[in-house]
Amino acid sequence: MRSNLTMFTMAAVAGLAALAAGPAAAQDKPYEGVTLRVLSTQQPWDTEVEKRVAAFEEATGADVVFDLYAFGQAVQKIAVELSTGSPAYDVFFVEASDVSRFAATGKLAPFGDAIAAAGFDIDDFIPSTVEGFTYDGQIMGIPYFAATQLYYWNGEQIAEAGLTAPPATWEDLLTLCNALKEKGISPCTAMRGKPSTSENIWYWTQIMLGEGGSWVADYPSDMTPTINTPAAVKAAEIYSELLNEHGIPGSVSAGYDEVVVAMQQGNVPMVVEGAPLAGRILDPALSKVVGKVGFSAPPGGSADRRAPFTAQGWAVGAASRNVEAAQAFVLWATSRDSVLDISTKSSFLAVTRGSVWSDPAFVEKHGYDFGHGSFTDAYRQALELGDPLYRLPIPEFRAVGDRVGLALQEIVTGQKSAQDALDDAQEDVTKTFKRAGYLK
Repeated sequence: MRSNLTMFTMAAVAGLAALAAGPAAAQDKPYEGVTLRVLSTQQPWDTEVEKRVAAFEEATGADVVFDLYAFGQAVQKIAVELSTGSPAYDVFFVEASDVSRFAATGKLAPFGDAIAAAGFDIDDFIPSTVEGFTYDGQIMGIPYFAATQLYYWNGEQIAEAGLTAPPATWEDLLTLCNALKEKGISPCTAMRGKPSTSENIWYWTQIMLGEGGSWVADYPSDMTPTINTPAAVKAAEIYSELLNEHGIPGSVSAGYDEVVVAMQQGNVPMVVEGAPLAGRILDPALSKVVGKVGFSAPPGGSADRRAPFTAQGWAVGAASRNVEAAQAFVLWATSRDSVLDISTKSSFLAVTRGSVWSDPAFVEKHGYDFGHGSFTDAYRQALELGDPLYRLPIPEFRAVGDRVGLALQEIVTGQKSAQDALDDAQEDVTKTFKRAGYLK
């Protein structure tokens, strides 16, 4: 594997070096003396790349330093560094919904020339993930993580309660939880409760969309916010009931780590959580539910069935003093060889490359099917159900999502009714959109 990684690296960096300074620049170690700093998250992808980075360093002469933080902390620090145009870091974790936020103000370096110079096979990527990293016709980063959610259920526990199939709707899920509670099985589920775009809003949005709601009246022609409609209010009430009546202790502040552990340790019979987290839930060194779990796409609503969708990736800051080397690093990390090696030797499985999804080694490693529903089938279905406007592609979206996330926490904690909390959020979001020029 080391030789494959090195071959790709040398081909990529030679092309990039030639692009920048002519063929003579494509030397043995074209980035000798360059130090690249990566600001990213403490997730399996990042730690696995860090383990392998010596191959890139050996081939190019560059040194790569990783600063990895817990997800929420990383997102906040990245926003500060990119917004201020700081050159302290070269490579940044970015979610697709934040690409427009930073690209619109010139904070990201486009990848088009680097992709062409390296002969990078961008067509191998799931198209929607690349679209998420495209702004004004230019690719602004490389996605490595295709995010959606699945319904995970412990087939043995559910069968003991006399139930056999996953719920079709979120209201069916509530009914199922009540039935389990009557049989002494409680808590029923675990969900993220932290107030932010990446936590409680990641759940509420799919319920809201499934009930026929939307973020705005008609994107992009009518940007009037619609976050206090009957569909939005009903979604908030369903979400609140699941957390308060059927969730694990401390749900209001839970993040994905708490959800994963609850399912992994058999403390709850079902969760709706990130598809990429299946590798952790079924980690043979830690899990008590290996061989027991079934998979399906998440429940829908009374109007439709919409699964969460976004992509995550690495971008290069426009203020970087080492744009060429940083982009070569990102292309190396997201090459097919790198992705296949990481995904077949770790719990990381949220791959964005179509060829890896069908690779026999990947299927053998992650093609979970214990007789209660196939993981790969459920993942594909969820991606097909993913809404491209699950997160609006506007620079202000994270601020909007975070504001609604605070409203959801007010509802869950009983500070306000669902209608009152969302009415207040609607007013604030309307002001935000007016300041941004979307509304008069």
